[in-house]
Amino acid sequence: MVRKVSQKVTDRLLVRKVIRYEDYEIYQYGLEQLFTNVLDVMTLLVIGLSMGMIWQGIVFVFSFMLLRKYAGGYHASTPLKCYLLTTLVIIGGLSVMKYIEINAFISLGLLVVSSVVILLFAPVESENKPLDAIERFIYRRRVILIWCMETIIAIICFVVNMHNIFTSIVFAYVILGISQIIKCLNCWKFKKGN
Repeated sequence: MVRKVSQKVTDRLLVRKVIRYEDYEIYQYGLEQLFTNVLDVMTLLVIGLSMGMIWQGIVFVFSFMLLRKYAGGYHASTPLKCYLLTTLVIIGGLSVMKYIEINAFISLGLLVVSSVVILLFAPVESENKPLDAIERFIYRRRVILIWCMETIIAIICFVVNMHNIFTSIVFAYVILGISQIIKCLNCWKFKKGN
């Protein structure tokens, strides 16, 4: 659906001579990414508002996406599957935070374990985005920097009793760690099968 909308908009830009034919694919791809991001943000806001957890949702998704960009992890095979999986992860993560009481020490334990997983595996490559040695080095440094900043924020929030923010960051780490493990297991199975 997003692809069709972006193609129609790009077609109109082409007909109106706003863009050149040679640039069609670039604009179409850019618009598709823009519309996908807008849809993702709108979905997050709707879910957050309906659950009464708008700030937790924003912190959860922002923490996850910022770190995942460089840490890598599981990728869905189609944009629709990616959207649906992302929606389920948001609903699941916010539901756990809302309905399950998690002890502060368990939360700290989850922070430590998920951090170890993230830092151990990062960056996890994708078939569509293999990394050379220099990129791996740069991505790993970025993961460490982002992880340090987010973890400092999480610990400060824990100390000053802003447990909603702390828990949101912890669950972002847990989901990212699970995503990395799933991707690594898929790669291992694929290599073992060949």
